[in-house]
Amino acid sequence: MQSRKRKTMLFSAIGNRLGYLLAGTSFLYILFSLIVYAIPSLQDWQPLAFVPIRLFSKVTPPFADLAMLTHSARCDGSLSDLFDGRVNCDPYGRLFTYPPMALWMFSALGLSSASLGWLGVAMGASVALLTGVFFFALIPSAAVAGFLLALAYLSLPFQLTLERANNDQIVYLLLCLLALAMARGTGRSAAAGAALAFVAVATKLLPIFGIFATQLLPPGWESRGRLQLRHLRWALVGGVAGLSLVVPWLGPILRNSPVATGGILSHGLMAHQICYDWMADFHLSKSLSRLLAFSCLGIKLMFLLLGFVGVWRQAVHHSLRSLLFSPANRLHPQLIAVTISLFTGTWVGTYLFTKSYDYKFIFLLPVLAFTGALLCRGATGKGHRFWITLILVPMLLAWFTPYLTISFSQPMGLSLELVNDFVLIPVLAGALLATIISFRSALRAIP
Repeated sequence: MQSRKRKTMLFSAIGNRLGYLLAGTSFLYILFSLIVYAIPSLQDWQPLAFVPIRLFSKVTPPFADLAMLTHSARCDGSLSDLFDGRVNCDPYGRLFTYPPMALWMFSALGLSSASLGWLGVAMGASVALLTGVFFFALIPSAAVAGFLLALAYLSLPFQLTLERANNDQIVYLLLCLLALAMARGTGRSAAAGAALAFVAVATKLLPIFGIFATQLLPPGWESRGRLQLRHLRWALVGGVAGLSLVVPWLGPILRNSPVATGGILSHGLMAHQICYDWMADFHLSKSLSRLLAFSCLGIKLMFLLLGFVGVWRQAVHHSLRSLLFSPANRLHPQLIAVTISLFTGTWVGTYLFTKSYDYKFIFLLPVLAFTGALLCRGATGKGHRFWITLILVPMLLAWFTPYLTISFSQPMGLSLELVNDFVLIPVLAGALLATIISFRSALRAIP
């Protein structure tokens, strides 16, 4: 018995060290890619940066999405001039696509085209570091945390987000601060939550979905460790106020934004590029085209409902409750619930109501950590296995199968693309929607 125990402890220690080694190596590679990409004098090393997406990287200037903001922050002209294209300071000649708040923040901070390199490195490194901290704080096994974190760092959405320095990174960092503010039990945190929600929504609108998702969490008494009602409501007030700054400019933003049509680099409930291609290839009539479009939407809704029912019928709130209130937790249960609801709600709302590029998958990084925690907490019950299967497998497949086309120059194949867009991602969206709702029941009964 003692010998078996010593072997178990030895294997655990080795696994934990390998986990830290894997996570540290992956983080250093991310940092190396960001620095090499940002400094022109290191161009001889640039073929080694962002290798998984090497066919899409190496643009000049680097961090293409961030460049629109840094270069436009010192642009002479009104917002109307920027949106209408009468004034254009974007190095790639693109029309301005960001809400005014993003531009105002950059202008107020004195950021310009000269800030592009170091700011791209700082943003990417901050997102990677905060993600790593959350993984190791939530997942009790360093081996599992390190392995899943390495997968997250090397995934297509994460690589693309860092290489483009998309402003989803700014939103990601704001949501991290907002989750901390909403989970605390002080009056100052309520005011901070409202301010952060205002800035986050005014910066990119999408967090409004996550803020609405947190309203499903049950408020209660601070003395019992529950969320206070005012923290949830003040965040909602701040988010709605931020929304009021975006709505007047929503028309020009949508008009200027490139449309994500669906396929290996984008997703959304209404993104049916394959269906549109069939309409053109087979020269379908207007009535048949409309029937095909409704059929494509119906298939997605069917698998979304399948994912929702699959999680809901397993009474997943019991699994969530056992994890949230485990004595081994190093994070407060309400912080975990708020973080998962906030980030997951942002992604689910984006999927349901927009056509989005795969950058948005970075909002599911906390869910991946949560799934890893379930795997480490004796997740052997039917409900655990079913929930993990409906979330972990579709998520990882959606993140990595496009590499067949992007990194290895291999055709993804129509059948694989259909499975990815019409089965895996809708099932994932439905399962996550059921999970968000299940948190309400999981938090009602506090030990």
